[in-house]
Amino acid sequence: MWNRKELKEKGKAAVKRNYWKSVLVSAIFAAAVGGAGLCSNSAADTQSNADAALESAGAVIGFSVIMVLALAAVALIYVLLVNPFAVGVNKFRLNALQDRGNVSDMGTGFDVNYKRNVKVMFFRDLYTILWTILFIIPGIVKAYEYRMIPYLLADNPDMDKAEAFKRSKEMMKGNKWRSFVLDLSFILWGILGAITFGIVNVLWVDPYKQLTDAALYNALKAE
Repeated sequence: MWNRKELKEKGKAAVKRNYWKSVLVSAIFAAAVGGAGLCSNSAADTQSNADAALESAGAVIGFSVIMVLALAAVALIYVLLVNPFAVGVNKFRLNALQDRGNVSDMGTGFDVNYKRNVKVMFFRDLYTILWTILFIIPGIVKAYEYRMIPYLLADNPDMDKAEAFKRSKEMMKGNKWRSFVLDLSFILWGILGAITFGIVNVLWVDPYKQLTDAALYNALKAE
């Protein structure tokens, strides 16, 4: 059975061996996710302001349609760009644990079985959202159950959707709570990152957490 301390030591050591590459990959991915999120928030804020400013019902409806289309475009960005990018980033993390990580690994999600990556990651997000809408706690449980899917896609170019969901479920069986505790163990680092306006997150915490997560995948795979 894996233990938290060993995983964190492996993650920390991997960051030290691949420091600048790990920081760069983490920062680029955070910028990609943050950029898509910013577009979504901007569209929502714009619609809210427009609803308050426009008196004409027809104008409000028309503008709402535009905003819905804008949010749909943001969703497409996540589905077609951010999610495959996440698969490539996870490929880098797995390679970095073995000192074979290259920044170019980030493109793996686009270069290797792109359509499958888009499909599987889309359904992962869809199922998680639906479970969360129905019940918050089961949604969180499902998020942990699907946690290994991006790693499985990165590690197994020929794995299909059904197998990815099945394997992730098997790997996380009995490990969801322990994984949650592993995440909680970084809370003080998160506070430090907030105090430093995210600087510590970029330069250490994010790569450390991400490579520890990759070490978790390797441990579960071995088990």
